[in-house]
Amino acid sequence: MKKIFSISILLFMMQSCYVMKKSNEFFGIETSTKNTLYLIDISGSMEGIDEGSVKDQVMREVGNKAGNKVSNLIGGKVGSILGKQVTKQATKLGAVKRKLIPAIKGLPDGKKFTIFTFENDVKKQSTEFRIANNMVRTSANIFVENLKAGGGTNTLAGLLEALSLNEVQEIVLMSDGLPNDSPDSILKEIRKVNINKTIIHTIAFGEDADHNFMRSLAEENNGTFITSKM
Repeated sequence: MKKIFSISILLFMMQSCYVMKKSNEFFGIETSTKNTLYLIDISGSMEGIDEGSVKDQVMREVGNKAGNKVSNLIGGKVGSILGKQVTKQATKLGAVKRKLIPAIKGLPDGKKFTIFTFENDVKKQSTEFRIANNMVRTSANIFVENLKAGGGTNTLAGLLEALSLNEVQEIVLMSDGLPNDSPDSILKEIRKVNINKTIIHTIAFGEDADHNFMRSLAEENNGTFITSKM
């Protein structure tokens, strides 16, 4: 019983600690006064392991062990569900959630932002920019927390939808950088479309990410390239 209680506490800490945090930056990209669109890759490959930083690697190892222990000790469907809930935070999409939720929680009142996701299709948390307040931030973070990975990686569609949004000034793309279309064709299309010089920051997740593509996309659009392996 004591072991189950200890693991339950660990589960709660891993699941809840990042939800309570606030941050004025996201992977080192400081929150700006610009209208920001967070563009999240939720394709199937984002369920892969995020190698990440040393801290992330430790968390993944702890998560895997804790997940197995929860599953084995509790047993049955409940144990299986709780075990999976712990280990899923070590994925690339889990890394997005751990960092993005505190960043959204830390957005100042009045900041305009929205969230788009893409896999085969593009989904929008809102079709227009929303003005940050407690209710809007909470709604956005619930949306992020409930994201699930699956489908292809239609990066170009995500970028084109993001660039077409009225008043967009800054895009933060989070992806493992493995698009369906060739990276060169995507870069070429964005050069033609981004006539308003919208800033595009890119954050690459996983060892298998196409860092060259993600770096070029950021550099050609006045953005910052970041890798989660820091």
